[in-house]
Amino acid sequence: MVFVLLFCCIILFNPVICVRQQPPASAPTIASAPVPTPIPQPSTAASNPRIRTLCAKTFYPRLCIRSIEPFFNGKTDPQSVAVMLIKAMSERSKRAIKTATKMAADPLYSDDPMLVSEFNGCRQQYDDALVALKEAMDAVLVREIETVETKVSQAQDDYEICDNGFTRHPDNTITDGVSPMAKINEKLTNIGDVITDIIPKILT
Repeated sequence: MVFVLLFCCIILFNPVICVRQQPPASAPTIASAPVPTPIPQPSTAASNPRIRTLCAKTFYPRLCIRSIEPFFNGKTDPQSVAVMLIKAMSERSKRAIKTATKMAADPLYSDDPMLVSEFNGCRQQYDDALVALKEAMDAVLVREIETVETKVSQAQDDYEICDNGFTRHPDNTITDGVSPMAKINEKLTNIGDVITDIIPKILT
């Protein structure tokens, strides 16, 4: 009987339709990818209200914020801010050493032994300032405020001595008695003033 039906199917109909059709497979379900959780961006010193408030109480608010920015770690207490500012002052002092070395080799100054000697003297003063700032850093970590003030002041004196080396030669036709390091030393001194404005707040 089966053979007869199969024969009839082959003869009378299209054999294709005699094949049992399978139901179409359902399309696979594609799971939607989870939406990643946004990673919060760290705030900057300039956008942090506590840093802005603290710096606003110093004599150089903008310089305060700009100096903190490269070292900002999210901490806003006066002790942590003082640490960041001492780091900024130290790094600028290191850059000042490189600048003084470069200027001493500049043909504009290198033909004058007196000026070369003054640049070398500045490098020594910056080295001394770095020693004082290292001691200031050690002191601020243990909240010895008077020691911090003293060591920052010593570093400021070193910058002034650097400038005085040039100003005591007012007749020099190249510098006219003006220190080529004056702008750098002024910025360093101003950062020191910011530090001394902030460190008393550590104990309040």
